Amino acid sequence: MFFPCASFKYRHSSGNAESKTNCPITDNLPAYTRFMIHPSRFFFIFFITCTAFHASAQTEYHQKIRETAKLIPNQAVEADSICRILLGEITEKYPKNDSLFTKIFFLLGQSQLYQGKLNLALNSYNKSLQANKNNIIPGLISSCLINTAIIYEKQYRFSEASETYQKAMHLAESQNDSTTINEIWINLGILNQRMSANDKAIDIFNHTYQYCQNRGDTNGMAIILLNMANIYYPDNIKEAERHYEQSLRLSKKINYQYNTAIVLSNLGELEIFKNNYSKATEYILENINLCKKQGLNEMLSISYRLLAQCEIEAGNNPASASEYLETARKLAIETGRSDLLEKIKEVELMMQVKMGNYPGFKAVLKELKELSDKSKQENARIINSEFQTIYEVKKLSDQRDQLLDGIEQKNRQLILSLLGLLGAALAIAVITRQYLRIRQAMKTMYRMNVEMANSAPIAIHNIPGSGIEYEDSPETEDDEKIPINNLYNTILLRIEKDKLYLSPTFSLQDLSENMNRSQRYISRAISEAGKTSFSSLINNFRINEARRLLAADHNITMNEITEKTGFGSRMSFHRNFKAATGFTPAEYQNWSKNQPKGEIQ
Repeated sequence: MFFPCASFKYRHSSGNAESKTNCPITDNLPAYTRFMIHPSRFFFIFFITCTAFHASAQTEYHQKIRETAKLIPNQAVEADSICRILLGEITEKYPKNDSLFTKIFFLLGQSQLYQGKLNLALNSYNKSLQANKNNIIPGLISSCLINTAIIYEKQYRFSEASETYQKAMHLAESQNDSTTINEIWINLGILNQRMSANDKAIDIFNHTYQYCQNRGDTNGMAIILLNMANIYYPDNIKEAERHYEQSLRLSKKINYQYNTAIVLSNLGELEIFKNNYSKATEYILENINLCKKQGLNEMLSISYRLLAQCEIEAGNNPASASEYLETARKLAIETGRSDLLEKIKEVELMMQVKMGNYPGFKAVLKELKELSDKSKQENARIINSEFQTIYEVKKLSDQRDQLLDGIEQKNRQLILSLLGLLGAALAIAVITRQYLRIRQAMKTMYRMNVEMANSAPIAIHNIPGSGIEYEDSPETEDDEKIPINNLYNTILLRIEKDKLYLSPTFSLQDLSENMNRSQRYISRAISEAGKTSFSSLINNFRINEARRLLAADHNITMNEITEKTGFGSRMSFHRNFKAATGFTPAEYQNWSKNQPKGEIQ
């Protein structure tokens, strides 16, 4: 596997959704692993974008965004979680602050991209661009465009990637941002290489190399030489080797350890291709020592795999090769790189062939197929989950936009009311009423955000218009003399007061005997007045009781809940709870832990 490197601004990438991204080699595409910006540079640029606050009350959130940015890339999952919490708070308190939304959506996109959640990252970058439509933070526009183009490229949407790069290029040129222009050219070179337009890619790299050389940008020169070498390999081994060696010299000169590790790995594989196993071993061992010192565990896994391959092809001791493969496997699991596991199995397959071990060959081949199938299933699950999340976020976002429109309209009405404040006392009353309506609308908008993690409580109400609230109705044999609505209200009160629903065996006959009414008339009251069935009515009481218990006691078990709510079995409780609320009992219990006291209904 050959690894090129691309220089880019805010360019983060991850191909394996399970990867912790402790190391930037996460592209999961043959010969196209990306170079990531050093975290210190990201923190500096992000710090610059989070200055010049226009309100002291919002300074706290800008500070939280800066602190969260420091978690990327090593703690991308935690950053993702914090971003979602901050997004909910910002939506509630500052729904019209485009600056905060621009930054939080961009940071959310970064954390998702590092986790390999490409579709979610695309959605977040798009929302950042929408919030930044008035060019509030110019630097983040080009960053969103570049990262969006990278995602398109990783999804083989080359035409869209090229168009997006061009948009970023025009923006950088208008701002005279030579650094970003140079980085985009490198990415365009890689894009053309992936599109098999190698001649065009070489022209782009030569042009960009000359530009970096004139500016004394040794880092950029090393990256370009690495990518050019990958284009020449394997058709022109001599040119590929020459470019790798030049890139290695420059990387060591400026102590660019990450690029050094990539080049050493590629040179080792090139020497294996040439059957020069002693030289290959020399490069690989040097890389292993470097990776151990720098903590580049993903590259270390790749190096041990190459060392095993070298041992096998050279005809050396299979035991050593087996040991190297096991070390590579452990490192791949530790770093969450399932794609590396498949490569390791391929080398193990080669070892079984060399040893003439047919049963071993069949066993490894079966394991390799299982790994491939599992990877495909996991990718499908992740994509499905991403689109489901995008759909839910879009739905809530549309509702939020409608509320914002309503708030703006009410604000205009409030201003008109204020103009008549000195005219009459009536104007004061109107203004007060409008103010209360605006506050209520904002609270409603916040409640809609809460609905992402909580479904609305199941309502069980008395029938309006019945005149009075009944306690126990007088018992009479003449059911027909009792109005349907009154009887239904009496049924609700009796069930709630006596907690009849807590009995797992509670039936319509039991209710009939308890109420001293005929089953037929009670069933008719529930059906016509309550618009439901007896079983659904009782399940609603039980589910509301379960919600109360789950919110009140975070340590209560599902078996205890089942027993205390009257459900006949845990399976019945789980099925009915999820059907009514949209969440499993465990999910609802976990969600309720993070809610303010009194927030859960």
